Amino acid sequence: MSRSLLRSIGLTETEIKVYYSILSLGVTSAGKLVENSGVHRKNAYEALQKLADKGLVTYVIENKIKYFQPKDPENILRYLDEKKAKIDEEKSQLKKEIPALKQKFLSLSPEIEAQIYRGNEGIKTILKDCLNYQEVLFIGATGDVENRLPYFWPHYNKKREKLKCKWRLLLVHESRNKPITKSKYYEYRVLPKIISGLNVIYIYGDYVANVLWLEKPVAFVVKHETLAKNYRKYFEYLWKTIS
Repeated sequence: MSRSLLRSIGLTETEIKVYYSILSLGVTSAGKLVENSGVHRKNAYEALQKLADKGLVTYVIENKIKYFQPKDPENILRYLDEKKAKIDEEKSQLKKEIPALKQKFLSLSPEIEAQIYRGNEGIKTILKDCLNYQEVLFIGATGDVENRLPYFWPHYNKKREKLKCKWRLLLVHESRNKPITKSKYYEYRVLPKIISGLNVIYIYGDYVANVLWLEKPVAFVVKHETLAKNYRKYFEYLWKTIS
């Protein structure tokens, strides 16, 4: 078994050194174990106690001398089973506490949340979040996402269509014939030529994202129920006006 695997299941570096030493020595005294492992005597005893607690080491006393020996490595699996059972029990108990903890968390949540995202990865994060909502509104959409994120967009759009996530867009005039407009669950109307630029507003749930499609895009995202409602009203007014 590799040392990294033992480390990953919770053994310390000292415990691993002591465990490998005792595997190579078999039944041995603490003195020989210290000499073989290179671990300080006090630390070696502590490691042996922890390994014994994990069911990996045992000892016998002969002539008032304690001799240590490894137990069947199958006990590593038993140790993991016990560890998993304990985690499952703690998880079950925690589930009962989550509602009360969440209530406290929500009571502390600020009235307004604001975040800034930079670069294409930030835009991907916003788009993925949009999939959690049945409808997303866009004001000033440019349709550039398929060109700016050519590898991400096809898979994302298929997922959006599968989820039946509806997009309604107020497109800038230059984007009216782009391939993206042929997508399913995609409705759009075209803004007058005078309204054009790199700024796009996304409205989803209680969020309003102001996205600037610069060379390295930047997005300002605000979560506020009233703000999102007002932007929806603004969108619906424009939608009806240019119908």
